[in-house]
Amino acid sequence: MVIVMAKRKKIKKSFKIVFIFIVLLIVIIGSLFTYNTFFKKSKSEATSEVEKLMKEYNIDSKKYSKTLEFVLLNNIYNEKYLTEYQDIEYTDKDNFANIITTFLPKGYSGKEINYIMKLSTKNIDKLSNIDYKDISNYYEFKNFDVNKIARYNAYYEENDYNYQDVVTYVNINLDLPVYTETTEVNDPNSLSVLVNKYNYLPNGYKPSDISYLPGAYGNNVPMREVIIEPFKELQKAAEEEAGINFMPTTAFRDYSFQKTLYNNYVASDGVKEADTYSARPGYSEHQTGLSIDLKNTNISGSTRLNEEDYEWLSNNAYRFGFIIRFPQDKTYITGYQFENWHIRYVGLDAAKIIYENDLTLEEYIDLYVTDY
Repeated sequence: MVIVMAKRKKIKKSFKIVFIFIVLLIVIIGSLFTYNTFFKKSKSEATSEVEKLMKEYNIDSKKYSKTLEFVLLNNIYNEKYLTEYQDIEYTDKDNFANIITTFLPKGYSGKEINYIMKLSTKNIDKLSNIDYKDISNYYEFKNFDVNKIARYNAYYEENDYNYQDVVTYVNINLDLPVYTETTEVNDPNSLSVLVNKYNYLPNGYKPSDISYLPGAYGNNVPMREVIIEPFKELQKAAEEEAGINFMPTTAFRDYSFQKTLYNNYVASDGVKEADTYSARPGYSEHQTGLSIDLKNTNISGSTRLNEEDYEWLSNNAYRFGFIIRFPQDKTYITGYQFENWHIRYVGLDAAKIIYENDLTLEEYIDLYVTDY
């Protein structure tokens, strides 16, 4: 009896296996039938149509490409660009046809068009409105601006910089004299607002959230409320980790204060020298309330920070959303002398990127914020 039951179970199990196999076979055959009936047929018809068009235009079958098929089927084929069609990588982007019909007549090669496809919509639009320009040296840079091609080329010829640096430096106007072609900032309340010798604050601007912290000289120092807690955290960490007592000497300064300060420096040292260490009124980021000048009050006299203080500050300020605004090795970018005591709040994420990539605020804005 036990043997009979075992045989029945074995037969039943075998039947299940055979049944599953048959079902899978039916599914596979059905799939092949569907593919051959619909997809393969459609492909054959499309190929037949393209072949017909190629014969009509007397195009050798060896010249076939997906892009050639596209232009034929969309009735935008031009025999003078047959070789270029072979080089153009097909894409299903909505502007594919427009790019082909716009840039081939301007003299761009198929390979150049492949690069153009990767540009931002803004740059493609700009490029479409001007005559042919050789921009092969700049395609790969995300901060490339078509409108500045001539400036890029001139700056490259005049300086010993690579093309990536040329693009960034021209974008932040280092090819122009300071305080020329200046621009009013769009959002003075932004934590990443860029105020320098090319970007000025709106007339009469003053932050609406000014608060105060005790200063290094017994004064109350005004600054934006948004930076007070991060600064307190920085102060606490500096004291606990390095025994440094960072105190603010100045932070927010209004237009009138900066005007008096700058004029005094000019009277003392002249405009050219004053411009290397003091901002003209309206062009000072102290007016944003996001910058703080520091002093370690453990040090007596006029010295603000010693080397050890700066070492800690330069390697830790980013942890609290601050950056060294005028680094020693970036004076040619910032336009100001090295200031080891001047920090600027930009927020945690921006400060981390700036620190890890050894950037100035100018470079960060160009590479990570500005939409090209």
